[in-house]
Amino acid sequence: MDSSQSPLPPPLMVVFTLSVVIPKSRRTDFVHSVGALLGPTRVAPGCIGCRLYADYENLNAFTLVEEWATQAALDRHLASDAYKTIVAAIELSAQPPAIHFDTVGQRSGLEVIETARRSAGLL
Repeated sequence: MDSSQSPLPPPLMVVFTLSVVIPKSRRTDFVHSVGALLGPTRVAPGCIGCRLYADYENLNAFTLVEEWATQAALDRHLASDAYKTIVAAIELSAQPPAIHFDTVGQRSGLEVIETARRSAGLL
């Protein structure tokens, strides 16, 4: 990089997403064990948000979404004892789990919808 280029800004956050399909017989165990981690994860240093979703069409399909302020904060979480519960949940999955780590460089809100609708002549 030459001196006329500025370095890229740091990412706004790192998002960890885990999607699993749990056997029906283990659904309650999964919900209780992963659900018990939500509160402590939310107050962990660097955690921006943590949510567990159940799929509307398949009640045994779940998606865990965690948002972290930095890669270092996420790394601390991944190395924690509490994370062993997430590893166990991954191993419970009846299908190959989907695991994603996304680095977010920009976040927008309602203004994106307004701009798109205005461009389409809907506003």
